Amino acid sequence: MYKSNGNILDSEREKITPNQVRELLKDNQQLLADYNIGRTKKTVGNILLISGPVLLFTGTMAYVISGFDQGMNPEFEGKPNKSIPIIIMGTGLAALLITIPVKIGFSKKIKNVVTDYNNQNAIGNKQFESTKVDLITNSNVVGLPLTLK
Repeated sequence: MYKSNGNILDSEREKITPNQVRELLKDNQQLLADYNIGRTKKTVGNILLISGPVLLFTGTMAYVISGFDQGMNPEFEGKPNKSIPIIIMGTGLAALLITIPVKIGFSKKIKNVVTDYNNQNAIGNKQFESTKVDLITNSNVVGLPLTLK
């Protein structure tokens, strides 16, 4: 069962680690690849979610400090370079905006993997390799034993 934030629970509602999930998916390469893509998206989304506000705050503080420094040193002939703080702020804002679809995408990807895995097991992906039906008779019984391997 999929729970929020990329957590997957087993039938006893115990959290399964990503390595355990990969072990369960090792026989289905497509689901394993999709799961790994989802985990990568989660990592990238978390990095963007953390770095975006940090860059935005850092750029804002650099912009304010450069303006404050200009006001405190009016004899300084040069104009403060405010383009670097603006670039830093823009990068932080862009990181925050990119985070939204990345975080939504990882969640959908992992949820789809869990749904597909559960459906394949419910349908009976683990088919029997061979079936055998025999006719057994004796003086008291006639029977059809079915052997599944």
